[in-house]
Amino acid sequence: MGRRKRRTMTRVRRPVRRSVFFRCPRCQHNSVVVELDRKGGFALIKCFNCQLTDTVEISSTDERVDAYAKFFDKYIGEV
Repeated sequence: MGRRKRRTMTRVRRPVRRSVFFRCPRCQHNSVVVELDRKGGFALIKCFNCQLTDTVEISSTDERVDAYAKFFDKYIGEV
């Protein structure tokens, strides 16, 4: 006599999503969003908590993290 065939369990691997929010240097909340404008060559950085806004020049190969790093360095240098 044969046994029943067991069902194989397939693992579903979900992609790891990175947060789109960065930490604000003024209010320390994770509420900063970076919007890239590659054609214009700048990035708009906005904090939804303390309403801090700034623009940073970027190159065509820069990503959101690079724009945020430039903004953070610029902000720390001012304070």
